[in-house]
Amino acid sequence: MRGLALAALLLVPDEGERVLFDFEEAADLADWSNLAIENPAEADRRIRQEPPVRLELSPEHASSGRSSLKLTFSGGAWPTVTRALPNEDWMPYHRLTADVTVTRDCLVGFAVLQEKSSRKEGWDAAVSRWTKTAFCRPGRNVVTDLLHRNDWSAINAKLGPVVRFEIFMYRPRPGESIWVDRVRLSKAKDGEEPPKREFKVPGTDWTVSGVQELGKRLAPQWRKPEPRTVDEVEGEFRAQFEKLHARHPKARLAVFRDGENGYQGWADAYFSSHGPDGMTFDRSENFGRSPSQEIFMRHRSPLMRVDLSKIPTGSKILAARLILVRSDKEFAKGHDPEEKPSMWVVEPCARPWVETEVNAYEWAKDRFWRAIGGQHYGEDPDFWPVYLAYGQSQGKVCWWDFAEAVRFWTDGSRENHGFMLHGDSHDWMGRACYREWPELKSRPAVLVAYAPSD
Repeated sequence: MRGLALAALLLVPDEGERVLFDFEEAADLADWSNLAIENPAEADRRIRQEPPVRLELSPEHASSGRSSLKLTFSGGAWPTVTRALPNEDWMPYHRLTADVTVTRDCLVGFAVLQEKSSRKEGWDAAVSRWTKTAFCRPGRNVVTDLLHRNDWSAINAKLGPVVRFEIFMYRPRPGESIWVDRVRLSKAKDGEEPPKREFKVPGTDWTVSGVQELGKRLAPQWRKPEPRTVDEVEGEFRAQFEKLHARHPKARLAVFRDGENGYQGWADAYFSSHGPDGMTFDRSENFGRSPSQEIFMRHRSPLMRVDLSKIPTGSKILAARLILVRSDKEFAKGHDPEEKPSMWVVEPCARPWVETEVNAYEWAKDRFWRAIGGQHYGEDPDFWPVYLAYGQSQGKVCWWDFAEAVRFWTDGSRENHGFMLHGDSHDWMGRACYREWPELKSRPAVLVAYAPSD
């Protein structure tokens, strides 16, 4: 039996830990190879032959013993190295851990395939593979995760024995190397508690755990929406402006809609961070040039940004409104905003994302979120933990009070990096009009009534 197979059988009784790969002997590389798909019909259409990865033992960055596995890449999208395993039952183990050393911020992942796992695309195939992706920082990273996270993203006895282990990297640079060492399994069931999330709600003294809690709090105030056209919504706001202008003679009205009166200040880009972790292709897609996409929950919604620089810093924001138009012909079954309460929120972004590059991993090329989908709210947050606007759906044409949001970006204390609009799942815009929508009046817009400070 080769050295690697022997290493794979090592148990550390005192720690309840089993070392899978420690990369100490030349024979430890013998069964590793670049992933090659023999039958494309049995794999996701987006899997392709990637540029080759060079595998070698290296004395650098060994976390145990004398050497580590050095992988040197030639570019590509998801280059992967793979190794068959003897058919084994991993159900007694609860955690996989590996030491990964990198030279820059990047994304590295591991995959475990069982006998009945599939490489096809779609939900069923994705949940048949155990995958762990990790944002790595320069230096040594301890990448770890539970093998039985939940019922649908886990090593599952129904899928048969474990048969294959893989290591991959997302969009490596040509000539770039990473080092992997001491891949191990553990029977320990302990895991990190998910971070507690709290979002402030301007205009109230509330702090909520998310849009679902806010929706429940405000559900008693729900009223069946009365359908409005865009012209009617804008007409109502203009009437409000006239009243404000009577009290504020210097008040001005600004309409921010891409293509209207030469304005070109909108940006929007949809991306999906839908689980499980194995949905790597879906998460890496960018939709920055789509005339319509869905708007749904936090893991399937767009980033939007509207250039408000026309409004002088320090202006008094008297009123503002965000308008969004559905392109769906009908409401989604079970998600009819005219039949039950719903809630939408506007969550401000803290990163200067790029419309044609942003996805669930990156806010710009090679610039990674701190958490998948930008869901890091701690130190150096991806998004600010505050809901700048909120409210129920109104039907085909939706609008929300946007005054707090405009104040947030025009008080001179921070840069405007836009926002994500997302909901509590009770409403689902299967399709909504983005800034590229051919009919100008249906594009998203922000209307602002303001009074300059001078």
